[in-house]
Amino acid sequence: MGLLTQTRQLLLYTLWADRVVLDAAREVSLEHLTRNAGVSFGSLLGTLSHVLGSQRRWLARFVGQGAAQQDAGDPSFADLEGLVAGWGETSSQLEFFLASLTEEQLEAEVTWGGSEGSGNTRPLWQPVAHMVNHSTYHRGQVVSLLRQLGYQPPKTDLIHFFLK
Repeated sequence: MGLLTQTRQLLLYTLWADRVVLDAAREVSLEHLTRNAGVSFGSLLGTLSHVLGSQRRWLARFVGQGAAQQDAGDPSFADLEGLVAGWGETSSQLEFFLASLTEEQLEAEVTWGGSEGSGNTRPLWQPVAHMVNHSTYHRGQVVSLLRQLGYQPPKTDLIHFFLK
């Protein structure tokens, strides 16, 4: 299996796991979604907003629009409906990106500004892998928060995607 196939599988996994987590979040009360849980992004909704904002910034970088959205910050959503709508737009863009992706693009270098203002240059497959991993990390936090709030957390491990 080549780099292109592996990368597409990881992006498909990200899209699937995002949908699974959003479906679980639909069962959560607004009070629980917005309750400060003492985590990095405050609440369940804040953590989901961070994941979405990060995916939007990385996707913009991947398609050459990084300068325009790089410092836009995470979107802030007051409710789940806004978050779901924003995720729907981003998922469509991510689906188009993965469908049009080529092996040559994955091996070509992409440059983006770092959080300290410095530039970073890497082959595209590396920041794509980072985006997938970053989203997975924070979805794990969401699963833990759901469990702590008394909800049945979804199974979003990569193996569950492969076994579906």
